[in-house]
Amino acid sequence: MDFKRIYQSSKTYIVLLIISFAIILFTANMAYYQIMRMQDLAEKVAHTLQVNNAISELSAHYTQAESEEFRKQLKTVDTNDALFNSYKEDGTKILDTLRKLTASDSSQQIRLAPMQLLLDTLYEDLYNLSKEPTANSDTLSLEDAEKLQKNNINFTLYRIRNIKNQMLAEERLSIKNARSEYDTNKYLAPLTSLFLAFFALLVFVLAFFKIYRNKLRIRRSEGFLRSVLATTDNIVNYYEPIFDTQKKIIDFKISFANECNRDYLGLDPDEIIGERISKVFPFLMLDGEFEKLVTCYTEKKKITLDRQILGPNQRLWFKSIITPLADGIMVTARNSTAEEKAKEEQLLLNQQLEEQNLELLDHRAFLNNIFKSISHVVMNFESVRDGSGAIIDFKILFINDKITPITGDLPQEIINKNISSVFPTIFETEIFGYLKEVVNSGKPTSYEVPYEVDGKTKWFSARAIKLGDGITLTTREITEEKEKTDELLHLNTQLETQNSIFIDAENVANIGSYIWYLDNGEATISDNFYRILGYEPNAFKINYDSYRRFVHPDDREMYDQLGKETSEHGQSQVNGYRIITKQGDIKHIELNGRSMIRNGRKASVGVVLDVTEEKEKTNRVAALNQELSIQNSILTDAERIAKIGSFIWHVGTDEIEISDNFYRMIGFEPKGFKSSLKAFRKFIHPEDVKMFDENIENSTKELKVKEHRYRIITTEGEVKHFEVNGQLIEKNNTSVMLGVAQDITQNIAAEEKLRASNLQLQHSNAELESFNRVASHDLQEPLRKTQMFISRLESTEAENLSEKGRIYFQKVVNAASRMQSLVLNLLTYSRIDSKHEDFDLIDLNEVLKKVKEDLSSNITDTGALIKSEDLPSIKGVSYQLEQLFNNLISNALKYRAVEAVPTITIQAEKVHSKQIPENFFKTANTYYKITVIDNGIGFSSEHAEKIFEVFQRLHQKSEYSGTGIGLAICKKIIENHHGFIYATSELGKGSAFIFYLPA
Repeated sequence: MDFKRIYQSSKTYIVLLIISFAIILFTANMAYYQIMRMQDLAEKVAHTLQVNNAISELSAHYTQAESEEFRKQLKTVDTNDALFNSYKEDGTKILDTLRKLTASDSSQQIRLAPMQLLLDTLYEDLYNLSKEPTANSDTLSLEDAEKLQKNNINFTLYRIRNIKNQMLAEERLSIKNARSEYDTNKYLAPLTSLFLAFFALLVFVLAFFKIYRNKLRIRRSEGFLRSVLATTDNIVNYYEPIFDTQKKIIDFKISFANECNRDYLGLDPDEIIGERISKVFPFLMLDGEFEKLVTCYTEKKKITLDRQILGPNQRLWFKSIITPLADGIMVTARNSTAEEKAKEEQLLLNQQLEEQNLELLDHRAFLNNIFKSISHVVMNFESVRDGSGAIIDFKILFINDKITPITGDLPQEIINKNISSVFPTIFETEIFGYLKEVVNSGKPTSYEVPYEVDGKTKWFSARAIKLGDGITLTTREITEEKEKTDELLHLNTQLETQNSIFIDAENVANIGSYIWYLDNGEATISDNFYRILGYEPNAFKINYDSYRRFVHPDDREMYDQLGKETSEHGQSQVNGYRIITKQGDIKHIELNGRSMIRNGRKASVGVVLDVTEEKEKTNRVAALNQELSIQNSILTDAERIAKIGSFIWHVGTDEIEISDNFYRMIGFEPKGFKSSLKAFRKFIHPEDVKMFDENIENSTKELKVKEHRYRIITTEGEVKHFEVNGQLIEKNNTSVMLGVAQDITQNIAAEEKLRASNLQLQHSNAELESFNRVASHDLQEPLRKTQMFISRLESTEAENLSEKGRIYFQKVVNAASRMQSLVLNLLTYSRIDSKHEDFDLIDLNEVLKKVKEDLSSNITDTGALIKSEDLPSIKGVSYQLEQLFNNLISNALKYRAVEAVPTITIQAEKVHSKQIPENFFKTANTYYKITVIDNGIGFSSEHAEKIFEVFQRLHQKSEYSGTGIGLAICKKIIENHHGFIYATSELGKGSAFIFYLPA
C-alpha cells in the first residue's frame, strides 16, 4: 500500500483546484465580456433608433413646410406669428437633439453642420411667404413673386431632404453592422455559460470520485496497517500519559496493544488496553526506564532500550524503540533472544577457531619439513594489480631454501618482495605472460627457462598452478634432459624447416610429495599427487593398501618389495613402477624418499615424479619421423590444390629454395630453372619491382616479415596476383625466412565483383529508403486527406445519398481503410532490418502477455481460448517478436471456424539442430521449436509456401479482410533472428505454424 502517495495527494488537489479556478475565472471573464458586448450592441441599436426617430421628426418638420395648408395658416393674420414661432422652436429642438445624439459620430456632425443654415433659410422664406407680397411692375407681378418664394422654399427643402437621406443611410448602415455583430455573438454568450456549467459539474464529479477513491484507499490502508500490526513479529504498543494535578506525568495508559503481547508475554491485548503500565509492565518503572519514557514524550525524541524479560516459559531479550507519536508514545519491541544466543554461540566458535589455528600451525611446520626434504624449488606468489585490476607484478609470499644454491638468495631476505626486484629477467621473457595467464584463466601451465649458475647456463622446468589470487610455482633442474632434447631437435631439423612447426618433445614432469607412516601404513599425499592419480585433492583416504590398487598389476610385486624394504631398512632399491590412473592412463612413476621420525612415529617422507613422457620420447621420435614423411606428401598435395607455393630464403643472400608447386605457379615444371632471388625477380611485374625490392630490403634490415602482394608475369604472359607471408627463424646461426606465396588472382577478381555488388546494394538501399520516405509521408498524406474528406462527407451529406450511393460510399471508405493498412504493413515489412546490435534477452512469456492485452477486445468478442506452455527466453528484438505473435494470433482469430470456439495452443521445446528436418542455414547447435496451433478454417497444403509471400491471399477481400503482408512480416522477423518458419494445415481442420529460433 503506497501510504506516501496518499499522504502527498493533497498537492495534486491543490494543483487541480488552481487549474479549475483559473479555467472557471477565464470562462466567467469570457461570459462577462460577451454579456458586456451584447449590452454595448443593445445600447448602440437603441442609440441608432433614437437618431432615426430624431431624423424622422426632422423629416416630419420640414415636410410640414411643404403643406399648402400650413402655408395658408401662416398667412392668417391671427395665427401667423404664434404658429411660425412655434414651428421654428420645434425645428431648433429637433436639431439640438440630433446634435447631442450624434456628438460621438464625426461623419453625422459634418452632415448636420449646414442644417442650421438651411433651416434658418427655410424659416426666412416661410416668414416672407406668410406676408402678402406686393406687385412690382418693374420686376415681377404678384403671382410671379409668390411663385419665386415657393421655389426658394422647395429648393431649401430639397437640400434638407438630401442631408436627411444621407443621415438615414448612415444610420441604416450602423444598424446593419450592429445586427451583423449581434448575430455573430448572440450564440457565444449562452454557449460560454453552458460550458461553464458543464465544467463546474465535471469538476464536481471528478472531485467527488477522487474523494471517494481516497476514502477507499484510506480504508484499505487502515486495513493493511491493522493486518501488518496483527502479523508482525514485534510487540507494538501505544501509551498515553497520565498527569497529576501539577501536570506531571505519573504513569502511562495502554491505548493499543497487538497480538504479539499474547505470543511472547501471555498477555491478552483486549484485557491490558486501558490499564496502566505500572500494573501491566511493572519492570518499566525500574532502572530509570520510566524516566526515559517521559523524556521521549516531553522532548519528542526517539529512545532505544535493551532489556531481558521473564516470559511464560523462558527468559527473552527485547530491543525496544520508543518513538513520540501524536499525544503519546509508540513502543516497538523486537525479540532479540536469537541474537543473544548467537553471541554465545559465536564465543564458542571463536574458541574452536583458536584450537584450529593451533592445529594449522602444526600443519604448517609439517609442510615446511616436506619443502626441506624435496629437491625442487617451491614458490608462492601473490598478484600485484594496478588501479584497473591488471596484473603488473607478483609479490613473493613463500619460497623454500632450495633457491639458495641457484641464486644465492636466502628465503627470509626475499619474502614479501616483488619478483621485479628479485627476478627482473622474468619480465624480459614470456614467463611473466605465462604467470598472468595462469591467474586469469585458472589453467595450470608448464614452461622451461635457462638460468646462469656459476657461469654456466642451466635449464629449469617450472609448473605454475593458480592459488587464490596468485600462483604456486614448482621448479626443478632439467639441464641433462634439455641436452638430450637438443640432440633430438637436431635430428628433426628437416621437419622444422618444412613445416615451420617446432614440436616440443619435453613436458615438465608433475611432482607429488608424500608422508608414509611405517607403523600402520597410513599416509598423507600432496594435492598434486592426487592429481597424478587422476583425482581431485583429498578425494579419498590414502594408505598403503588403498594406494596399492593404483599400481600396475605387473609391478605390484615390485611395489610390495618397496614396502617391505622401506619398513625394514628405511629405504629400498626400488625407485620406480607404473600406475593406472582413475581415467585408465598408465603412468611411469619415479620416487625418492628418506626415513625420519615424525611425532614419535617412524615415517618415510619423499617425492614422486611422473616420467611417463620421458619413457615415451623414444617411441615418439619414430612416430614423428613417420609423420614427417606423411606431412611432406600432404603438404605437396595441399600446395597444388590451394594454389600455394612455399619457399626458403637465406636472408641477405641471393639463395632461395622454392617448392615444386611454386615452379608450376610461375609456368615451369619443378626444377625448371635454377632458383635464386635474382632469377625470380625477372618474373615480377615491372610496376611492382620497386615494391618487391623495398620489401626485400625491409626484411633484411628489420628481420621482420610483413604480408604483402605483388604481380608476376608467367612464361605464358599471364598476369597473376601473389600474396606472400612468412616468418624468420635462426638456422645454423643464420636468419632464414620460411614463407608461402598464394595465387590470389581469382580472389582479386572476386573482390572486384563483390565491390560492384556492394555498390549495387547501396543503390538498392537508397531506393528502399526513398520508398520508405514516400510510403511514410507522400503516400499517407493524400490518403489522410481522403479519409478526412470522407469523414466530412459522411457527417454532412450521408443522409442526402441514395441507397446505391451509400453502398458506393461505404466501398470507398473500406478501400481507403484497406489502403492505409496496406501502406502501414508495407512500412513495417520494409523497416524490419537484419542488424543484431540491439538484440536483448527477451522473455517470450512477457511478449505473449502483452500481445494478449493488445488483442483483449478481439479475444473477448470471439470468445477465444489461448493456451500456452512455459515459453523460453531468447536473444532478439522485443517489438519484432511482439509483431510476430500478434500477426499469428490475429490470423488465427480472423480465419476461425464459424461453428467452433476459437482455440489457440502455443507449445515450445528445445531441440538440437540435427533434429530439425528443414534445410536452412543453422547458426546454433540448439534451437527452440515453437508451434502455434489453431482450430480455424485451415488451408490446402499446396499453399504452404505461398502464404508467406508478399500480397499473397487465399481468400477474396469480401470474405476476409487483410493486406496479404502479415505472414510475410512474420517470415522476415524469423529470418532476422536466424530462424525458420513454415506452416502445415488441412482445409477445415485448423493450421499449425512452426518456427525455430536459436537457443
